[in-house]
Amino acid sequence: MTGDHGTAGLLGLLGAASAVGAAAVAGAVVSATLSHTRVDSAADMVALAAAAALLTEPDPCRVAEELAVANGVGLTGCHIAGLVVTIEVTHPLSPLLRPIAPGVSAAARAELRIDGDLPYAESP
Repeated sequence: MTGDHGTAGLLGLLGAASAVGAAAVAGAVVSATLSHTRVDSAADMVALAAAAALLTEPDPCRVAEELAVANGVGLTGCHIAGLVVTIEVTHPLSPLLRPIAPGVSAAARAELRIDGDLPYAESP
Protein backbone atom coordinates (compact mmCIF):
# COMPACT_ATOMS: atom_id res chain seq x y z
CA MET A 1 0.00 0.00 0.00
CA THR A 2 1.21 3.47 -0.82
CA GLY A 3 0.25 6.66 0.99
CA ASP A 4 -1.92 7.91 -1.87
CA HIS A 5 -5.29 6.69 -0.59
CA GLY A 6 -7.71 9.61 -0.19
CA THR A 7 -5.62 12.02 -2.24
CA ALA A 8 -8.19 12.15 -5.03
CA GLY A 9 -10.93 12.93 -2.54
CA LEU A 10 -8.87 15.68 -0.95
CA LEU A 11 -8.05 17.18 -4.34
CA GLY A 12 -11.73 17.04 -5.28
CA LEU A 13 -12.64 18.81 -2.05
CA LEU A 14 -10.01 21.50 -2.63
CA GLY A 15 -11.24 21.94 -6.21
CA ALA A 16 -14.83 22.35 -5.04
CA ALA A 17 -13.79 24.86 -2.35
CA SER A 18 -11.85 26.83 -4.96
CA ALA A 19 -14.86 26.88 -7.28
CA VAL A 20 -17.13 28.12 -4.47
CA GLY A 21 -14.60 30.81 -3.56
CA ALA A 22 -14.29 31.94 -7.17
CA ALA A 23 -18.07 32.07 -7.50
CA ALA A 24 -18.33 34.17 -4.33
CA VAL A 25 -15.73 36.63 -5.61
CA ALA A 26 -17.45 36.83 -9.00
CA GLY A 27 -20.79 37.43 -7.26
CA ALA A 28 -19.28 40.22 -5.16
CA VAL A 29 -17.79 41.90 -8.24
CA VAL A 30 -21.09 41.70 -10.13
CA SER A 31 -22.99 43.02 -7.12
CA ALA A 32 -20.61 45.97 -6.69
CA THR A 33 -20.84 46.77 -10.40
CA LEU A 34 -24.65 46.72 -10.28
CA SER A 35 -24.69 48.98 -7.21
CA HIS A 36 -22.39 51.46 -8.93
CA THR A 37 -24.44 51.39 -12.14
CA ARG A 38 -27.66 51.96 -10.21
CA VAL A 39 -26.36 54.92 -8.23
CA ASP A 40 -24.67 56.44 -11.29
CA SER A 41 -27.90 56.25 -13.31
CA ALA A 42 -29.89 57.68 -10.41
CA ALA A 43 -27.51 60.65 -10.12
CA ASP A 44 -27.94 61.43 -13.81
CA MET A 45 -31.72 61.14 -13.63
CA VAL A 46 -31.99 63.30 -10.49
CA ALA A 47 -29.72 65.96 -12.04
CA LEU A 48 -31.91 66.07 -15.15
CA ALA A 49 -35.04 66.43 -13.02
CA ALA A 50 -33.51 69.21 -10.93
CA ALA A 51 -32.40 71.04 -14.08
CA ALA A 52 -35.90 70.76 -15.56
CA ALA A 53 -37.32 72.00 -12.24
CA LEU A 54 -35.22 75.17 -12.57
CA LEU A 55 -37.79 76.27 -15.14
CA THR A 56 -40.89 75.71 -13.03
CA GLU A 57 -40.10 75.15 -9.36
CA PRO A 58 -38.86 77.55 -6.70
CA ASP A 59 -36.83 74.73 -5.05
CA PRO A 60 -35.31 72.32 -7.58
CA CYS A 61 -33.47 70.51 -4.78
CA ARG A 62 -36.81 69.48 -3.25
CA VAL A 63 -37.74 67.90 -6.58
CA ALA A 64 -34.34 66.17 -6.63
CA GLU A 65 -34.87 64.83 -3.11
CA GLU A 66 -38.31 63.43 -3.96
CA LEU A 67 -37.02 61.69 -7.08
CA ALA A 68 -33.98 60.30 -5.27
CA VAL A 69 -36.16 58.82 -2.52
CA ALA A 70 -38.57 57.39 -5.09
CA ASN A 71 -35.62 55.63 -6.74
CA GLY A 72 -34.16 54.24 -3.53
CA VAL A 73 -31.07 56.42 -3.30
CA GLY A 74 -30.12 59.05 -0.79
CA LEU A 75 -29.55 62.62 -1.92
CA THR A 76 -26.38 63.77 -0.16
CA GLY A 77 -25.81 66.96 -2.12
CA CYS A 78 -27.78 69.34 -4.31
CA HIS A 79 -26.16 72.56 -5.42
CA ILE A 80 -27.61 75.12 -7.80
CA ALA A 81 -25.20 77.75 -9.07
CA GLY A 82 -26.82 79.80 -11.80
CA LEU A 83 -27.53 77.32 -14.57
CA VAL A 84 -25.38 74.52 -13.16
CA VAL A 85 -26.97 71.71 -11.15
CA THR A 86 -24.72 69.39 -9.15
CA ILE A 87 -26.22 66.29 -7.55
CA GLU A 88 -24.62 63.74 -5.23
CA VAL A 89 -26.37 60.49 -4.29
CA THR A 90 -25.53 57.33 -2.36
CA HIS A 91 -26.94 53.84 -2.15
CA PRO A 92 -26.02 51.08 0.31
CA LEU A 93 -24.19 48.11 -1.13
CA SER A 94 -26.16 44.96 -1.78
CA PRO A 95 -26.76 42.55 1.12
CA LEU A 96 -24.12 40.23 -0.38
CA LEU A 97 -21.39 42.83 0.21
CA ARG A 98 -22.54 44.30 3.53
CA PRO A 99 -20.79 41.66 5.69
CA ILE A 100 -17.55 42.21 3.77
CA ALA A 101 -17.72 46.03 3.78
CA PRO A 102 -20.07 47.23 6.54
CA GLY A 103 -21.03 50.87 6.32
CA VAL A 104 -19.74 51.25 2.76
CA SER A 105 -22.06 52.62 0.10
CA ALA A 106 -21.90 53.37 -3.60
CA ALA A 107 -21.79 57.08 -4.43
CA ALA A 108 -22.10 59.11 -7.60
CA ARG A 109 -22.03 62.73 -8.65
CA ALA A 110 -23.68 64.30 -11.69
CA GLU A 111 -23.37 67.84 -12.96
CA LEU A 112 -25.63 69.35 -15.56
CA ARG A 113 -24.97 72.73 -17.16
CA ILE A 114 -27.83 74.45 -18.96
CA ASP A 115 -26.78 76.50 -21.98
CA GLY A 116 -28.77 79.66 -22.55
CA ASP A 117 -31.03 81.74 -20.37
CA LEU A 118 -34.00 80.60 -18.35
CA PRO A 119 -37.30 81.97 -19.68
CA TYR A 120 -38.14 83.73 -16.44
CA ALA A 121 -34.63 85.03 -15.67
CA GLU A 122 -34.52 88.73 -14.95
CA SER A 123 -32.50 90.95 -17.24
CA PRO A 124 -29.72 92.93 -15.58
